[in-house]
Amino acid sequence: MRAVRLNAAHALLRAALLTAFAFHALVAAAHPRAAEPLTLSSVGDAAMAALMDAWMGALRERQLDIRRGPRWQHEGDAAAIGALMFELADVAPMSRAPLPAELAPYAHEFAGDMMKAPLLVRVAWRGDAPVFLVVNKRPDSPLPPNVQSFVGFALSRGGQEIVARQSGFRALSADEAAQELPKLDGYRATLDAALPTYTAAAQVQGEIRSVGSDGMKSLMDRWMRDFRVLQPSVRRGDRWEHPGTLNGFHALMVGETDLAPMGRELWPDEASAYARLHAGEVPFEIRVARGGFNTQQRTTAQAVFVNTHNPLEHITLPQLAAVLGSSPTITRWGQLGLTGEWADRPIALHAPAHIAPNAMSMQRMVLHGGAWSETLHEASVADTARAIAADPAALGFGGFEDGGPGLKPLAISRDANSPAVEGTGDSVSSGRYPLTRYMYIRLQRRPGQGLSAPVKEFLRYVLSRQGQEPVLYSGYFPLTAREVAEELAKLD
Repeated sequence: MRAVRLNAAHALLRAALLTAFAFHALVAAAHPRAAEPLTLSSVGDAAMAALMDAWMGALRERQLDIRRGPRWQHEGDAAAIGALMFELADVAPMSRAPLPAELAPYAHEFAGDMMKAPLLVRVAWRGDAPVFLVVNKRPDSPLPPNVQSFVGFALSRGGQEIVARQSGFRALSADEAAQELPKLDGYRATLDAALPTYTAAAQVQGEIRSVGSDGMKSLMDRWMRDFRVLQPSVRRGDRWEHPGTLNGFHALMVGETDLAPMGRELWPDEASAYARLHAGEVPFEIRVARGGFNTQQRTTAQAVFVNTHNPLEHITLPQLAAVLGSSPTITRWGQLGLTGEWADRPIALHAPAHIAPNAMSMQRMVLHGGAWSETLHEASVADTARAIAADPAALGFGGFEDGGPGLKPLAISRDANSPAVEGTGDSVSSGRYPLTRYMYIRLQRRPGQGLSAPVKEFLRYVLSRQGQEPVLYSGYFPLTAREVAEELAKLD
């Protein structure tokens, strides 16, 4: 009797979980662009062809706005990883795990944007071996709605019932499906509803060269590919390479590129060098995306850290400047409002090396290019974190991803009359958090000089709703409509 009760309880739990999976899939399919058709391309294992067809057919009955994409080819899994790597497929069904030799190219193709390997989601069993839907997913980023909807449905109750009816396949248990579902998670920023839709001002033609950030390679490739659908007479120039931000700067210096995508602020010595070579000018700069949040080796928002034992909860940007800048006027914790034993305690400053991107970014945002306090101790990012964790009187900064045990990020106010804002995915993606960063495209452009027609149209596309939508899945965040309007005004 006890076994019967346990089996009945397990069956109820399984039904509840699979119902929840179905609800999760439907909710995940909701998206600002839900009125537009969603297409899903798939390349992979022939043994899963019938299962993929059955899933797509059933999903279309529930979600009318999704359909097969231009590639729906299930002839063998040897092409699966290549199709994903070159973004010819949204999903790749495979009856085996990818081989090391198949995964190795990801480290080169996606060297700068953190997607070193595709994500494997187990969706069924074939004999004693798992079968997978393999997708591209960047750390901490959401899946595109077409992929989220399809994979979520495959893990749902309805999707697993389809598996059970397929000869040679076995459905996942409730616990197994529950283990896979969190792989689909990722913070989804809001795409500003007021972003302008791109419409071609005119059909233009010509080449566009681009050299720059490896972290923006996937975005630049995607932008050009989608832009050419609307402007088919524009093509990549003889240089279209994205090995790093510094490469883009030097290509710009010597006129070897039209566009220099750069994943950070322009450093003071770079601005000076450019001015010396270009009659006192600085590069023409367009913001094209907002930096991310809490993702290793990305352009991310900056955090101000104190020790977890420090009672301070927030700080203003002017206060931070008075702490970090040369000839500091705030040197003790009491000047930031702490009392008792903290009032006369000196502030111990720790930070990454001045030439590190984090420090350069903070110098620009907080000190407006001014000099650092001579009391600030420079170290590696890891050593800076350890120093703050070991000293209750320490204060420092870095990306949120650099935090850890013993460190507490402070909420930041723009000034004494502004609210203190904690760093979260929502506050960073919306721009409310004061220490957010941007991704840029820089160009050579003298005052009064117009942009070439293909370059101007390409930038108009990047600054449109269509151009900002893929930023959601890149590890970065899209611009707001206000920011886009500011950048578009620069193009005239």
